[in-house]
Amino acid sequence: MKKHVFAVLLVIGSIMVSTVQAAEFSVGRIFSDHMVLQQGRVNTIWGWGDPDARVTIRVDQQDPITVKAQSDGYWSAELPAMDAGMEAHVILLESNGSRIEINDVLVGEVWFCSGQSNMQWTVRSCDGLEEFKADANRPGIRMFTVALTSVNEPAKDVIGEWRVCSPETVENFSGTAYHLGRGLSDELDVPIGLISSSWGGSSAEAWISEESLATVEPGRRVIRNLEEMNKANSIDRKAFNGMRVDQEGWTEGSLPGDSQAFGIPDAVDGIFWIRIPMEIPKHWTGRPIRLSLGKIDDDDVTYFNGQKVGATRGWQAMRNYEVQGNLVSPGPSVLAIEITDGAGPGGLHSGADELFAHPVDDPEDRLSLAGPASMIVAAEVRNMPAQHKPAHLYNGMLHPLRDYGLAGAAWYQGENNAIGAGRAEEYEILLPMLINDWRSLTGHEDLPFLIVQLPNWDHKGGNWNYPRLRETQRLTHERVLHTGLAITTDIGDANDIHPRNKHDVGDRLARWALVDVYGRSGLVKSGPLPDQVSWGPEGVEVSFKTFGSPLAVRGGNRESGSSVAGFELMSIDGSMIPVSARIIADDRILIPYPDSGGPWSMIRYAWKPDPTDAELCNAVGLPASPFEYPGSGLD
Repeated sequence: MKKHVFAVLLVIGSIMVSTVQAAEFSVGRIFSDHMVLQQGRVNTIWGWGDPDARVTIRVDQQDPITVKAQSDGYWSAELPAMDAGMEAHVILLESNGSRIEINDVLVGEVWFCSGQSNMQWTVRSCDGLEEFKADANRPGIRMFTVALTSVNEPAKDVIGEWRVCSPETVENFSGTAYHLGRGLSDELDVPIGLISSSWGGSSAEAWISEESLATVEPGRRVIRNLEEMNKANSIDRKAFNGMRVDQEGWTEGSLPGDSQAFGIPDAVDGIFWIRIPMEIPKHWTGRPIRLSLGKIDDDDVTYFNGQKVGATRGWQAMRNYEVQGNLVSPGPSVLAIEITDGAGPGGLHSGADELFAHPVDDPEDRLSLAGPASMIVAAEVRNMPAQHKPAHLYNGMLHPLRDYGLAGAAWYQGENNAIGAGRAEEYEILLPMLINDWRSLTGHEDLPFLIVQLPNWDHKGGNWNYPRLRETQRLTHERVLHTGLAITTDIGDANDIHPRNKHDVGDRLARWALVDVYGRSGLVKSGPLPDQVSWGPEGVEVSFKTFGSPLAVRGGNRESGSSVAGFELMSIDGSMIPVSARIIADDRILIPYPDSGGPWSMIRYAWKPDPTDAELCNAVGLPASPFEYPGSGLD
């Protein structure tokens, strides 16, 4: 029986996909009291109202701006560029007698923060809650959380509201985003706007446009999977849930049991139906019945004689449903259970003592549901949660904000794309595509994009591949301009995919932004990144980008000749041999060849899910990135 790592969050937006109704003068929800506009650029503001109506916008006492709404009521206007500062502005909008006033508007730096659960993770659940709450009286930081929204076409708007940072409001905001903003605020001394748009367990494919996904095989595959899932969900349920159905193709088995108990291989995922025969006693006639089905893997919809009696999501949830008395007649009846299974065998997996029925008013008068049953695979497709559907989060949680002025984006995602054979390798295609997609959508071709490299977590092998995913993140930073890489392999949690230390993550993102985006000097923006690898006769020499801080060994030793652990050489037979390196210069190390085992085909550093032996850092303690390079075949 499989275990799901990510809990499925239950809020799925259905947000303004259709045309906004005319005669309802409104502005995009991102434009509200306490908002922050991006300094030094023309900012677009938009909304909806009467078709062809005139809309007048005034910022403070400046000259009004007048635009005409389109035939569908949509309008947009450009606000004049303004300088950053704590002076609060007022934006007044009027159209056809309706008036909207937006107060306490600041101008500063706006960052879009996105990803999956580790970006969504709130300050409340992070380390140092009381310490950071006490320091959170920061009215210059403003926070906007985009509501979870998964839709199959671009939404018109988002749901959310700006909040002024305070000890009371900071708790429920993204920890990583807040600490990024805190670091920027301390150094820049300008208002900081933070937009958190994240969904736990989301895949990169959900944050990329369908047009882009359709150009590469990993994208086309997930699009095909969704199409198959949609087809499966449109199947006529009456063909499976009624009293009398065509039994051709059904296999016999016994409950409790998963699909394998019915002769269906573990590898088959999709939509299953189970039919459980019942013989209703005469004295139950007209009495409501309680059904206990135990746990079902993964999601179910349950029918009694063709009538729906309940539905539940999640393989750990107990199923307890009630059949109305008017449906209960003596003699043969049938329970039909539609099961949607995403990975591993699906079915009823509680003990036999959990499978029973009884009149609601007499729990002791039980009828066992364990025993003979039949099963059929209605559709062999993988279950696809809302946050995995291709382009759905791009449509719902990014596209509506495409014209909002941004300074940059921070991205903390990859855990989901590290699951499954070959998916970490595909991230090397998907992550650059995502970056280019976002830049194209926002019209900001050089939009700074900061990547959080996955932290240390001991996933103990299995179906995960954190080392390869980290390498694709590093390579993306190396190949795509105007990107940063926050290395976090020293601040994760070996036992938890959700490390509580988000303040160091935010600080490391802020370092990149302060140096690369804002030109701050005297600040080390990152730990060492490999630059060049030379395979010589005596060993492998690796030079690093050190960003002004010399190489060191974790713990502070940075003398020439210091030994550094965490490296491996791959022998020609594929075995990995642990080796030590020596610091030979501020920016170089040498890894001598072992006495035996060559020729060598690969060098790797920190190539483990939880690389506890990786010791290379810089003088300020920031860790070096994991990496691998092919070898030269030298002995």
